[in-house]
Amino acid sequence: MRYLPAMIKIILLSLWAFTQPAHVSLMSAECFPDEGVIRVFLKMSHADFKYDYRHMINDDQLFDPSGKIDTTEILVSKYLDSRVQIFANDKILKGRLTNFESANGEINTNLLYHYNKRAKHFKVSNTFLNDVNRNPSTLLIFKHNDFEEDVKLSEAKTEQLFVVK
Repeated sequence: MRYLPAMIKIILLSLWAFTQPAHVSLMSAECFPDEGVIRVFLKMSHADFKYDYRHMINDDQLFDPSGKIDTTEILVSKYLDSRVQIFANDKILKGRLTNFESANGEINTNLLYHYNKRAKHFKVSNTFLNDVNRNPSTLLIFKHNDFEEDVKLSEAKTEQLFVVK
């Protein structure tokens, strides 16, 4: 139940984001300091994802959002690594794709990052659709224990630094 407020925010922000005419994505990054992991959830429209993915990755095969083709998972991971970056105490973290699905015209992605449990400075960067001039914005929710902050990332502001206690 302690995650209820964050879940409600995600749902409300999702409803708002996907009724707007701009190209909007939703990203939540939740730190679990006892485990030294950050779980990231990323939601975007399928059309925007496919457009940006094709622009970034030289992939001549048909796109398979089910992830059943090994190369699809590799290429999607490469794409996400280039678009979503997380730093803990100025050290870039390597994310691992844990879930990728397409439903109802949206792409839902889960990533897992491991970090030093003592880290207190986190920088989150998202450059989804920034190279293709489509007026992108990302609604980002960052949570670490009792610390929670929401920010809007855009083409002009692609990253946010969070300092936790």
